[in-house]
Amino acid sequence: MVRFFLALILAGFAVVESQAQVVSSSPTSSSPTSSSPASTAAPQTTASPSTSAGRFEILRKAFDQLSAEQQERILQNFHRWQDLSQDEKEVLRQRERVQRQKLEASINEAYQKSGLQLNDEQRAQFRKLYLLERRRLEEQLVHDEQDKRQAGNTAIIEMLKKEFSSQKSPVSAAAH
Repeated sequence: MVRFFLALILAGFAVVESQAQVVSSSPTSSSPTSSSPASTAAPQTTASPSTSAGRFEILRKAFDQLSAEQQERILQNFHRWQDLSQDEKEVLRQRERVQRQKLEASINEAYQKSGLQLNDEQRAQFRKLYLLERRRLEEQLVHDEQDKRQAGNTAIIEMLKKEFSSQKSPVSAAAH
Protein backbone atom coordinates (compact mmCIF):
# COMPACT_ATOMS: atom_id res chain seq x y z
CA MET A 1 0.00 0.00 0.00
CA VAL A 2 2.83 2.38 0.86
CA ARG A 3 4.57 1.57 -2.41
CA PHE A 4 1.34 2.36 -4.25
CA PHE A 5 1.12 5.78 -2.64
CA LEU A 6 4.81 6.50 -3.12
CA ALA A 7 4.53 5.65 -6.78
CA LEU A 8 1.34 7.64 -7.02
CA ILE A 9 2.84 10.68 -5.34
CA LEU A 10 5.92 10.60 -7.58
CA ALA A 11 3.79 10.32 -10.69
CA GLY A 12 1.45 13.04 -9.46
CA PHE A 13 4.30 15.41 -8.73
CA ALA A 14 5.82 14.66 -12.11
CA VAL A 15 2.59 15.49 -13.92
CA VAL A 16 1.84 18.61 -11.86
CA GLU A 17 5.38 19.89 -12.09
CA SER A 18 5.58 19.26 -15.84
CA GLN A 19 2.33 21.17 -16.30
CA ALA A 20 3.70 23.98 -14.13
CA GLN A 21 6.80 24.15 -16.31
CA VAL A 22 4.73 24.33 -19.47
CA VAL A 23 2.57 27.11 -18.03
CA SER A 24 5.52 29.08 -16.65
CA SER A 25 7.41 28.89 -19.93
CA SER A 26 4.45 29.93 -22.09
CA PRO A 27 4.80 33.28 -23.89
CA THR A 28 1.58 34.67 -22.35
CA SER A 29 3.23 34.93 -18.94
CA SER A 30 5.45 37.73 -20.25
CA SER A 31 2.57 39.89 -21.51
CA PRO A 32 2.50 43.46 -20.16
CA THR A 33 -0.88 43.03 -18.47
CA SER A 34 0.26 40.08 -16.37
CA SER A 35 3.44 41.74 -15.09
CA SER A 36 2.14 45.28 -14.52
CA PRO A 37 -0.09 44.85 -11.42
CA ALA A 38 2.69 44.35 -8.91
CA SER A 39 6.38 44.36 -9.58
CA THR A 40 7.04 42.97 -6.09
CA ALA A 41 5.10 39.81 -6.94
CA ALA A 42 7.41 39.03 -9.84
CA PRO A 43 10.31 37.76 -7.70
CA GLN A 44 7.93 35.50 -5.78
CA THR A 45 6.44 33.97 -8.92
CA THR A 46 9.91 33.64 -10.41
CA ALA A 47 11.20 31.84 -7.31
CA SER A 48 8.26 29.46 -7.18
CA PRO A 49 8.68 28.02 -10.70
CA SER A 50 12.42 27.64 -10.19
CA THR A 51 11.75 25.73 -6.97
CA SER A 52 9.07 23.72 -8.71
CA ALA A 53 11.38 23.13 -11.64
CA GLY A 54 14.06 21.92 -9.26
CA ARG A 55 11.66 19.55 -7.55
CA PHE A 56 10.43 18.33 -10.90
CA GLU A 57 13.99 17.73 -12.06
CA ILE A 58 14.76 15.71 -8.92
CA LEU A 59 11.60 13.65 -9.40
CA ARG A 60 12.33 13.17 -13.10
CA LYS A 61 15.85 11.95 -12.36
CA ALA A 62 14.55 9.59 -9.67
CA PHE A 63 11.91 8.30 -12.09
CA ASP A 64 14.51 7.84 -14.83
CA GLN A 65 16.68 5.79 -12.48
CA LEU A 66 13.88 3.29 -11.93
CA SER A 67 13.70 0.14 -13.99
CA ALA A 68 11.25 -0.01 -16.88
CA GLU A 69 9.01 -2.27 -14.78
CA GLN A 70 9.00 0.18 -11.89
CA GLN A 71 8.23 3.09 -14.19
CA GLU A 72 5.38 1.11 -15.74
CA ARG A 73 4.02 0.26 -12.29
CA ILE A 74 4.11 3.94 -11.29
CA LEU A 75 2.21 4.93 -14.41
CA GLN A 76 -0.32 2.13 -13.90
CA ASN A 77 -0.85 3.21 -10.30
CA PHE A 78 -1.23 6.81 -11.40
CA HIS A 79 -3.90 5.81 -13.92
CA ARG A 80 -5.61 3.66 -11.29
CA TRP A 81 -5.66 6.68 -8.98
CA GLN A 82 -7.16 8.87 -11.69
CA ASP A 83 -9.92 6.30 -12.22
CA LEU A 84 -10.94 6.27 -8.56
CA SER A 85 -13.96 8.20 -7.36
CA GLN A 86 -13.48 11.02 -4.86
CA ASP A 87 -14.88 8.80 -2.08
CA GLU A 88 -12.44 6.00 -2.90
CA LYS A 89 -9.55 8.46 -2.95
CA GLU A 90 -10.61 9.83 0.43
CA VAL A 91 -10.76 6.31 1.90
CA LEU A 92 -7.23 5.63 0.68
CA ARG A 93 -6.00 8.97 2.01
CA GLN A 94 -7.54 8.19 5.39
CA ARG A 95 -5.86 4.77 5.44
CA GLU A 96 -2.55 6.40 4.63
CA ARG A 97 -3.04 8.96 7.44
CA VAL A 98 -3.80 6.18 9.92
CA GLN A 99 -0.77 4.22 8.75
CA ARG A 100 1.45 7.31 9.16
CA GLN A 101 0.05 7.96 12.63
CA LYS A 102 0.78 4.38 13.66
CA LEU A 103 4.30 4.65 12.31
CA GLU A 104 4.88 7.94 14.15
CA ALA A 105 3.54 6.35 17.35
CA SER A 106 5.94 3.45 16.81
CA ILE A 107 8.85 5.86 16.37
CA ASN A 108 7.91 7.78 19.51
CA GLU A 109 7.52 4.55 21.47
CA ALA A 110 10.95 3.36 20.32
CA TYR A 111 12.45 6.71 21.30
CA GLN A 112 10.87 6.58 24.74
CA LYS A 113 11.92 2.96 25.29
CA SER A 114 15.48 3.82 24.31
CA GLY A 115 15.72 6.25 27.24
CA LEU A 116 17.85 8.57 25.11
CA GLN A 117 17.81 12.33 25.50
CA LEU A 118 18.63 13.71 22.05
CA ASN A 119 18.64 17.16 20.54
CA ASP A 120 16.47 17.87 17.49
CA GLU A 121 19.16 16.95 14.98
CA GLN A 122 19.97 13.69 16.76
CA ARG A 123 16.29 12.89 17.12
CA ALA A 124 15.81 13.39 13.37
CA GLN A 125 18.73 11.03 12.79
CA PHE A 126 17.21 8.53 15.25
CA ARG A 127 13.91 8.72 13.35
CA LYS A 128 15.64 8.23 10.00
CA LEU A 129 17.65 5.24 11.20
CA TYR A 130 14.65 3.72 12.95
CA LEU A 131 12.60 3.96 9.76
CA LEU A 132 15.44 2.44 7.74
CA GLU A 133 15.93 -0.46 10.13
CA ARG A 134 12.19 -0.96 10.52
CA ARG A 135 11.81 -1.15 6.73
CA ARG A 136 14.64 -3.70 6.58
CA LEU A 137 12.99 -5.72 9.33
CA GLU A 138 9.62 -5.67 7.55
CA GLU A 139 11.24 -6.72 4.27
CA GLN A 140 13.10 -9.55 6.02
CA LEU A 141 9.88 -10.74 7.67
CA VAL A 142 8.10 -10.76 4.31
CA HIS A 143 11.01 -12.67 2.77
CA ASP A 144 11.05 -15.20 5.62
CA GLU A 145 7.30 -15.65 5.34
CA GLN A 146 7.59 -16.24 1.60
CA ASP A 147 10.33 -18.81 2.19
CA LYS A 148 8.22 -20.63 4.79
CA ARG A 149 5.21 -20.55 2.48
CA GLN A 150 7.27 -21.93 -0.40
CA ALA A 151 8.67 -24.73 1.79
CA GLY A 152 5.17 -25.52 3.03
CA ASN A 153 3.80 -25.56 -0.51
CA THR A 154 6.58 -27.90 -1.60
CA ALA A 155 5.79 -30.25 1.30
CA ILE A 156 2.08 -30.18 0.44
CA ILE A 157 2.80 -30.94 -3.22
CA GLU A 158 5.06 -33.86 -2.29
CA MET A 159 2.44 -35.24 0.09
CA LEU A 160 -0.24 -34.96 -2.58
CA LYS A 161 2.04 -36.59 -5.16
CA LYS A 162 2.53 -39.58 -2.87
CA GLU A 163 -1.17 -39.79 -2.05
CA PHE A 164 -2.33 -39.60 -5.63
CA SER A 165 0.42 -41.80 -7.02
CA SER A 166 -0.62 -44.56 -4.59
CA GLN A 167 -4.27 -44.09 -5.63
CA LYS A 168 -3.38 -43.90 -9.31
CA SER A 169 -2.02 -47.46 -9.54
CA PRO A 170 -5.33 -49.24 -8.67
CA VAL A 171 -7.35 -46.83 -10.82
CA SER A 172 -5.11 -47.27 -13.87
CA ALA A 173 -5.08 -51.09 -13.41
CA ALA A 174 -8.90 -51.16 -13.28
CA ALA A 175 -9.11 -49.02 -16.42
CA HIS A 176 -7.09 -51.58 -18.48
